[in-house]
Amino acid sequence: MLIDRQSRPWIVITVVLFAVATALYVPYARSQLHGPTGSSWQGITFGIVGTAFMTFAMLLSFKKRVRTMRIGRAYWWTQGHVWLGLLAYPVILYHAGLRFGPAFGMTWWLMWLFTVIIVSGVVGVILQNIVPTKMLRELPLETIYEQAEHIISGLQAEASEIVARVAADQPEEGFDRDAIPAGGGTSTLTHATAVSKGQQVLQDFYRSEIQPFLQPRMGQSRLVSLTTAAAAFDSVRTSLPREFHEHLNDLQSIVDERRQIAHQKKMHHLLHGWLLFHVPLSFALMILSVIHIVVALRYL
Repeated sequence: MLIDRQSRPWIVITVVLFAVATALYVPYARSQLHGPTGSSWQGITFGIVGTAFMTFAMLLSFKKRVRTMRIGRAYWWTQGHVWLGLLAYPVILYHAGLRFGPAFGMTWWLMWLFTVIIVSGVVGVILQNIVPTKMLRELPLETIYEQAEHIISGLQAEASEIVARVAADQPEEGFDRDAIPAGGGTSTLTHATAVSKGQQVLQDFYRSEIQPFLQPRMGQSRLVSLTTAAAAFDSVRTSLPREFHEHLNDLQSIVDERRQIAHQKKMHHLLHGWLLFHVPLSFALMILSVIHIVVALRYL
């Protein structure tokens, strides 16, 4: 969820409701001889309001799973999920009297679980506002994530075809004018020999560096870094005849695209990985909250 100008009303509402809750909590807390408790009518009220905010935040997950549920815009639900979910935390804290309760008790587990959920949610919102912009700036060849494996297979086939085309090149014998020393004399290196040597250099570089790098799991390689990869290609380029330079440039472009796909996958996992904690913990919190409420009602 992007925080932009459309988020301002939600931010204002959240700040106002937080201020109102705090203004109600402070005199209530001061008036209690033994401190505020969740069993007082004020504490119960804070608990009901906080639970209502939590419930609303959880409804976003159900709305996403029930496609036929067309109540309100998705943007409205997402904003409510973030801001009311965030507001639920201090309200629930007011319900508990700003205490987590006895160590390892039900309240203690609920509050720590809620804390982890809030922190993961805040981290998720920050990532959603930073990572897409970073991807747009750093990944000019960004692809659809689900098609990454298919594109990698295509890059492998393209690179293999280039190397096979280079290996099939059979030049005629003759002296290489560019190989004649500047001081005069004749070169013993014929063009055919230079081409044969270049073919071997390119094939060796492909098998040892490029081919492993183009695998779905490329592992450690100096081609991972743009700087060291450029140095590696420049080193090979000096050992190739000029007619192979274009082929090497094509291979370098393929390697660059593979590197960007790997970078994109890392950013994708970073962008969505927090949900692996946030979503299941949120459901666990709601289940434990219901149990806690049922148990608490038995003692009222």
